[in-house]
Amino acid sequence: MTRRTPNVPLEPGERVLDSWFANHTQHAQRATGGRMWLTDRRLHFEPHGVDRALAGKTWSVPLAEVAEVGTTPVDLRHFFGGGLRRRLRVVLRDGSEWYFVLNRLRTRVETVRAALPAA
Repeated sequence: MTRRTPNVPLEPGERVLDSWFANHTQHAQRATGGRMWLTDRRLHFEPHGVDRALAGKTWSVPLAEVAEVGTTPVDLRHFFGGGLRRRLRVVLRDGSEWYFVLNRLRTRVETVRAALPAA
């Protein structure tokens, strides 16, 4: 477990619970490298410097907006977007789906689920 501080300001009282190296699938042909942060309030991804310079996008969502966390199987249609591996799948209340390549995937899924507010 690595607890570092994200480059974005934390809200007053917000605590970092964990962080991991991750690749964010931004579309079928692109996965952006960076770091994912789990705080007691949100799930946040920051691209590393090189991918940020190449138009990598920051992604952040309040945990209260997360409807489901799970995995997605290998999907060769997303060959360059992380599809060669099983990925973290985050479904938001609005129905949008977001995908991330992480090591120790099952453990990460359990960690994020445990941080979600009770329904």
